[in-house]
Amino acid sequence: MKGGEAAPAAVRLNNIFKGHHRLSIHYRGDQIAMMKSKSKAKQTIQLSFSLLLASSLVLSACSGSNTNKETSGATNQPSTNGGGTAEPSKGPKPKITVSVYDRNNVPEGEGTITDNRWTKWIQENAPVDVEFVPIPRTNSQERWNVLFASGEAPDLIFEFSNAFMREIADKGQLIPLDEVIEKHSTTYKKFLEENEIIQKLTKHNGETYFFGRQIPMTTNHFLLIRKDWLDKLNLQAPTTTDEFLEVAKAFTTGDPDGNGQNDTLGATFQAVDFFYQLNNIPGDPVNAYFLEGGELKRSWDRPQAVLEFKKAMYEAGVVDKDIFADQNGAKAQQDWLNGKLGIWGMGGLEGGGGYNAYETLMTNNPNAEVMIVPMPASEFGTFAPAGGTPVQFTAAINATAKDPAAVMAYIDWLSSEEVAKTLMFGIEGEHYKMGENGCPKPIDPAKNKQELSYNGDMYMLANTGLMGECAEFSNQLDPSKPLDQAYLDLIAQGREAYLSPDRPLWKEMEFSPSLPADMLVTTNTIKNTLTNIYTKAIVGGPSETVEKAIGEAKAAWEQAGGAKIDEFYAKSYADNKDNIIHTDEYFKYIRK
Repeated sequence: MKGGEAAPAAVRLNNIFKGHHRLSIHYRGDQIAMMKSKSKAKQTIQLSFSLLLASSLVLSACSGSNTNKETSGATNQPSTNGGGTAEPSKGPKPKITVSVYDRNNVPEGEGTITDNRWTKWIQENAPVDVEFVPIPRTNSQERWNVLFASGEAPDLIFEFSNAFMREIADKGQLIPLDEVIEKHSTTYKKFLEENEIIQKLTKHNGETYFFGRQIPMTTNHFLLIRKDWLDKLNLQAPTTTDEFLEVAKAFTTGDPDGNGQNDTLGATFQAVDFFYQLNNIPGDPVNAYFLEGGELKRSWDRPQAVLEFKKAMYEAGVVDKDIFADQNGAKAQQDWLNGKLGIWGMGGLEGGGGYNAYETLMTNNPNAEVMIVPMPASEFGTFAPAGGTPVQFTAAINATAKDPAAVMAYIDWLSSEEVAKTLMFGIEGEHYKMGENGCPKPIDPAKNKQELSYNGDMYMLANTGLMGECAEFSNQLDPSKPLDQAYLDLIAQGREAYLSPDRPLWKEMEFSPSLPADMLVTTNTIKNTLTNIYTKAIVGGPSETVEKAIGEAKAAWEQAGGAKIDEFYAKSYADNKDNIIHTDEYFKYIRK
């Protein structure tokens, strides 16, 4: 999601999406001049406390949803029909280096992540000569640290971790972008000027350091329940945490699958933290800050409430007794797919991950009926799980880049709707044709899976949120197929359940200040301590009470110097609150 002398002529995008937002893309023939920007290094290290699971999830963005397809590869180069071409420039193109995630998902015959049909297409059509640098997705930050230490980090850095990006900005490893954008950008500059929320999002310590984009406001994490089990046991879908526990008990003891055996479980801990507007990233009990009277304060009552609920679930036997050994949820997913789990959730509702899980469930259990469940109301309210937030930043320029203006030209090119459309959907007449709704429809899904399924990390600056329904996963589904129509119904249920101003999002704001190094060490140390205390309370029986665990957690936090961290966050919020994005601003981006 997504560049040097640019083509002197204007490139205009015509009839890409009928009835949807259209952009006119202009490229100036500005001479590319070398710029030098200095950024004073700050000895701080980033800790994000806007946590998102990901997925999806999310956010969607980096794990496999339609708008974040996983990278491309091909030995055959696509034709240049269908957009994204720049007029040939006189003389050699400026050369830049650009990162791309390597997810080890390039199909056989499609080349490698750095040498495939789409890298060739980019080379032919971009206004710069691009050398791609692979970054392993599973341990990207470790690889980044090696590249920066050796002086081999690429000019243009694509990275989904906002916390890491802020950290390297603090280290002086990125350049401020205001002057580069002002002097050398057209397309991205116009987009930025028209989007105040992106201006806020991409600033760090008062300066613009990152490139952002607008993506669809969609669902990501979700809860599914076996509706056929509810019907068999004459139960209603739970709307509160108390009802959730009672339904889970019934699913565990009431033989809902009718096989006469005691072999079903009610639920898992997945998504439970969202009931209390806490993140659900395993092993991260530190980040629990909320606004109270306009001040940012650490919460202990919400962690206590979620701990009490998980202990009740565990003691009632509605979750697997080995649940803490199932760190990534694989065992729970298998139980769900095999028809032995009544309530289950994950990330990727509007993406291939969720669809594939549903397809497998229905293959294994053809008579199963499922439905989306809103997050049950707790004493703190009713909230939405982690979803696809409509804005994000994904790129920055290395402080050692020799030609920032050339990098900016590539950013302008990547930011155009024409280029995004080609990288997302392929070549018209070869990979897609226009559907009745004005959106690209696959001609041969199997061909597209082979040739397009892996290139999503090449368009990490695509403003897919401006493409309407065309950029959404649901546009890939065929309502004439029963399985696809059933899954479209689940997506609709998810949007109704999770995308509403009546249900605040899982985080109050986009706020991730940089912790000084000593405080980061404190949080990393205390994180393990708190996790052990909380786990012991859940599995330890009557003698290990929640009240005892919270008392021990507070004492450990204070002893480790947690008060200094609380004060740092509170002051940072107070000093920056005018430029902080509150997530209730996101609801206006929901596509009706």
